[in-house]
Amino acid sequence: MNDAAPPPSTEPGGDEAADEALASKSRSTHFDFQHRLFQGRGTHFAISPATDEPVLNLSMGDLNATLTIPTLANEFNLGPDTHDGRLLRIITKSLRFVKIIRPGDSIPSEILDGTSSWMVEPHHQTTAISRLSFYLVNRAEAHTFEANEFQILSKMANDEETKNKVSDTLVEIARGAGKGRETKEAIFELLEQVARELAYIEALRERYGKIKMIEKKIAEAGKLYRRERAVSDDVSRIQALIKGPLSEFPSIFKMVYTQMADVRMVLRSVPAQVQFIRTMRDELSVRFMKWEEMIQLWEMIPPERGEMIERALRLTYRFMARHFPQRSEWSLTIAKT
Repeated sequence: MNDAAPPPSTEPGGDEAADEALASKSRSTHFDFQHRLFQGRGTHFAISPATDEPVLNLSMGDLNATLTIPTLANEFNLGPDTHDGRLLRIITKSLRFVKIIRPGDSIPSEILDGTSSWMVEPHHQTTAISRLSFYLVNRAEAHTFEANEFQILSKMANDEETKNKVSDTLVEIARGAGKGRETKEAIFELLEQVARELAYIEALRERYGKIKMIEKKIAEAGKLYRRERAVSDDVSRIQALIKGPLSEFPSIFKMVYTQMADVRMVLRSVPAQVQFIRTMRDELSVRFMKWEEMIQLWEMIPPERGEMIERALRLTYRFMARHFPQRSEWSLTIAKT
């Protein structure tokens, strides 16, 4: 599977709008399948590890079966105009956001209304509003501000001088729009609305740090086994494969922060900016979802020689070879030249 695809379109009304309309047409917020096929114990949808396509896994007596979505629709007459047929199409879209879907589960909110089905922590919201505040009162520095300056942003959250500057700037924006001081609160509400969406990007940047942790621990493993050719070669292969996918995340974050840097422009087109952030959020979420098991694995690995780290290296190589084969890195390199 090639993950070196270009960033998705950020134009409103794309696949997200079609998914929302489709879910609305089904008149359901849940996967309330009607065919008795879906009532079996253990029945669930997932992405096939063998083919990377959505499949239905079900048990029929002592037999476990796996059916692709097209096969399922054809064999059981679940056409696109039927209730179950519409849900099958939503299943295909939904498996971008969750790993397993069981009949009766909720349809992911990303598809229903564009909001996120996962939560952020309060400090992500604080970081987001502080970032926008910095951009707002430091227009000349906004495009050069380091995106990872969390310490600066954290300090700004409680800085009275910065709060006063933000307040004065919002008043200036309101007056410039011919609406007066009384609309400052309304404009600040718009700023907070954007910050609520941007908080998910901040949370995902924190998650990116977890993947960088994997890269660091693999490098440390290479030092531990530098005198053992077999393990050292495996580490080199993993490092070659991981380089490409890890290099794609910063460019997406930079795209978002560059867009947010002109806060005055953002406040003039909040609905479009929310749509843009959500598109980037979903793109990042889909990419990060693949890494969850690897993150959990490496967080438990001690920095010492032994079976644990050797097993982790074997599993990581299989993971990288499957999801990010070398040809993906080549195609990415070619695309950038």
